[in-house]
Parts: sequence; structure tokens; C-alpha cells
Amino acid sequence: MFSKRSLSSSFFLEITVIMTAMLIAVMLFLSFFISSYINRGIEKRLISDAQRIVSIYPNKDEFLKEFNSFNLNRIFGLNVSFENRITPISVIREQKGNNYYLKVRYPYPNSNGSLVLVKDITDEKSMLENIYLIMLLITLVGFIFILYYAHKLSSQLVKPLNKLTYKFNNMNESILKPIDTKELPKEFEMLANAFNTLINKIKTSINYRKELYVGTAHELKTPLAVMRLKNQITLMKYKKNDNIRETLQQNLESIDTLNNMIHNILEYGRAEGGQFEKPQRLNIIRLIAKKAEEYELLAHSKNRDFIYVFETERFMINIQPLLFMQIFQNFVQNAMRFTPEGGLIKVWVHTDEKNFIVDIIDEGPGIDESENLFAPFKRSKDSTGAGLGLFLAQNAAESMGVILSLKNRTDGVRGAVASIIFPFERFLHSNY
Repeated sequence: MFSKRSLSSSFFLEITVIMTAMLIAVMLFLSFFISSYINRGIEKRLISDAQRIVSIYPNKDEFLKEFNSFNLNRIFGLNVSFENRITPISVIREQKGNNYYLKVRYPYPNSNGSLVLVKDITDEKSMLENIYLIMLLITLVGFIFILYYAHKLSSQLVKPLNKLTYKFNNMNESILKPIDTKELPKEFEMLANAFNTLINKIKTSINYRKELYVGTAHELKTPLAVMRLKNQITLMKYKKNDNIRETLQQNLESIDTLNNMIHNILEYGRAEGGQFEKPQRLNIIRLIAKKAEEYELLAHSKNRDFIYVFETERFMINIQPLLFMQIFQNFVQNAMRFTPEGGLIKVWVHTDEKNFIVDIIDEGPGIDESENLFAPFKRSKDSTGAGLGLFLAQNAAESMGVILSLKNRTDGVRGAVASIIFPFERFLHSNY
């Protein structure tokens, strides 16, 4: 079973614990070795001094008479004395106040006593403490290095996964572009190849679905056109029979409704294919201004006012123009449809702290915010369409990575605000 803890954190923790344990073990071994080496060296020197004294003064009386321990103590810090009791060779450590001493008892031959050598090892003890302190500092520095090295290794471990994740997060912008396995380590090539196979299957499925929608819609439009023409011809023949004319008129309206639905299906098929459009880096302000000029003429021809306001003159981003225009055109056409004659339609382009926003504001009846108008075949009460326009716009928005919002106005004027929101985090900090 895989742990829910991240792979990077697990690797970081494991390598930190193992390397820290190894570092501490090495430091403890070195501390023990150095301490033993220094102490054993002092002991050997004292025993060697005792043996040298005994060899120079083989007789105890001669030693007591001629040996000058004062000079030896003054020069070497070594105190030599004779003890009237026989003991085996022994080493004793003592502490008197702040000083540390090492005492060696060595049996004096041909006597009933022992030679006693005492050396002040306070300096050696202090040196050992300094060595321990230095090794502690080395351990701390080593631990910091271990943390850095473990973090770097764990980052390198998940770097290919992060690269794959980034590519999939931006797959809409990359338009299902296959992953270049040359950029990945050999261990990840099989995973990348599996993803590439899946991407190819998705592209094939989308292309097939697109062809199915477009082909079916075209096949349906032809018989409907024939039916509409025959109804129109028949309607011309029955100018006086109101019942027949009413029936034929209802048939024409039903045919027109079916034609609108088929048109939306065609648009959906084209939108599916539009996901493969390569993103272009452009000034979206200029693109909106160009289309707004065309809609201004259209609005005036329908007795409606149309204005557009840009709070910024330039905003360069990578987008798919066809998908964006599908969304923008749907929102503007809805605003024109629901705004009464003499009303005002406003396109307001502005920014906040986190987003670049395109608002299309109308003076229509508003919307029911409790309903999901982006669902397929969902229409407002005053709408005569098939209910696929906003659904297609939402699909295009998901492909682009933008957010759509549809709300009532809050400035005291009746109407709705349709917003296209470009998050800065996605469109300014991505290098797809």
C-alpha cells in the first residue's frame, strides 16, 4: 500500500535520518578513538618513565638518596614518590578542585614498596573538551549540509513528476501536445509513453466525435431545408384557409427551432476541434476593440447603444483566439437579444488584484441566479434559443483555462453582467 505522505517528503525524511545517524556514529567513534588515544598515550609515557627510573636506580635506597623529584616536577609536571606498599601496576584518575591528575603505581623491584608517579593532565583534559566541542560543531554543520543535500536530492527525484504535472495542468493550452521523452530520465520514459498513448486516444476520440457531430448536423440540415421549402410553397397556396396556414406556420417555426439546434450542434463540433487551435501571443485589448467596433454598428442597426471601456491599453497573453471569440460573441449576442430598444450594452475591460476581467453588461430582465444557465439545453424564460450557447461557451472556457461568471447587476439598474475572467496566476506565470 502506498502512503498518502508525499514521495518527496518520505525520501527527504529517510535520507536525513540515515545520514544523520551515520554522521553521529562517525563522530562518536572519532571522539572515543581520540580520547582513548590521548589517555593511553599518557598512561604509556608514565609507565615508561617509571620503568626508566627503576632501570637507573635499581636499589630503593639509592633512589631515595639520589633522585631529585623537585626538578622533575618543575620541568615535566611529574611528581614522583615512593610508597611503602607493594601493588601491581595500576592507573588511577583523580580530580582535585579544578585540576585532573593521572596516578600510576609501579612495583619497585627488590623492595617492599611501589613507585608512584602523578601527572597533572588538566591541559590534556581541556584539549579533549575543545576537540569534543569542535566535533559537535562539525556535527551541526554536517546536519545542515545533510538537510540541504536531502532537500536537493528529493527535489531532483520529483522534478520529472513535477514536469509531467505541469504539462498536464497546461494541457488545454498545449492542445494535447505529446510529451517529449528526451527531457525525462529513462525511469520515466515508460510513464511518458503511456501518457502519450492516452493523449493520442483522446485526440482520436475528439476528432471522431467532431466528425460525427458535424456530419450528422449536415445530414439533418438538408432534409429540413427541403421540408421548410415545401411548407413555404404550400403556405402560399392556402392564403385563405386560416387553420391550414396556422398549422403550416407552426411547422415552419418547429423547423426553424430544429435548424437552430442543429446549428448549435455544428458549433459544438467546431468547438471540439477548436481545442486543437495553437495558442497565440497577442494583445487581447486590440482583439476585443476590433470586434467591439463591429458590434457597435450591429447594435446601432438594432436601435441599441453600445459602448466599450478599456482601463488598460495593452495586455499580452497566450490564448486561442477562436475559442475566446466564441465566448465573447455569445455574451455580446445575448446582451443584444435581451436589452430592449434604446437600452445600453457596455463592454468593460478592467483588472483586479488577481485577474484580468472582460465584463459584458446589459439592461435586460436579468437572470435567475439559482439556476445553472451553463448546463446544456438550459434556457431563461425569455429565451427562444436552443439552450446550447452558454454550454458551448463554458466548454470553450474550460479548454482555455478562463472562468465564466453570469450575475445580475448590483448598481441599481436592471440587467445582467457576463464576465470572462483570466487569472493572472495562470496566464502571466505560465510559459506554455
